[in-house]
Amino acid sequence: MRIRKSVLALPCLAGLLAVVPGALHAEGARGVAAPAVYPATTWQGRSGAVLRIMRRLDSHVELVPLRVGADTTYGPLSLRLERCVQKPDGLPAQTAVLLKIEESQDSGSSPFEGWMFTDDPALRAYAGALYDVQVVSCDGDKVEPMVGPLPEPVPPQLPMAMAPHVEADEGQGPTVLAPPSGGSGGQGGGSSGPTSLLPPATSLPAPQPAPGTVTQP
Repeated sequence: MRIRKSVLALPCLAGLLAVVPGALHAEGARGVAAPAVYPATTWQGRSGAVLRIMRRLDSHVELVPLRVGADTTYGPLSLRLERCVQKPDGLPAQTAVLLKIEESQDSGSSPFEGWMFTDDPALRAYAGALYDVQVVSCDGDKVEPMVGPLPEPVPPQLPMAMAPHVEADEGQGPTVLAPPSGGSGGQGGGSSGPTSLLPPATSLPAPQPAPGTVTQP
């Protein structure tokens, strides 16, 4: 059964191979433009950020939004967001915030001021005596620095395919080669009948008797 299906599929495959070269010859090969992406060092500023704060006493977790330049109080924590930047669309997601955190004096935790990154485990969280703070993502409107629009991708120009091809839809039948005129394989010099591809037969000379041999009449 598998052999029969393969044999039946051969004419269809031959038809496709005959049509494709013709289309390439008529329209030429088309190049595909590479996708436009921002450079890896590009950052987009945002006007806010979202933090994840966990209370160590009962493991209560809450998402807290912050605005750039505004002071926010959460329990004994005093939070101030200075900057929030993120990678634009087309690059791996990454967020960085410049944050200042202070706890009440009785907690015994030292204040924190610096950058937090979502993709760096060593720089993504603040571990205090009573609370843990992590950065989740940026939020709000786009502010400085602005990344600007992406350039329009331009497909490469490829040369036109100039290879000869055979049109499959012209309705022409197979080409028949006529036998050469005056061939030795035909009878009476005509062109009817099959043409032999073997070399013409040569007649061998008759053997001569040896000297001194008497032949009988």
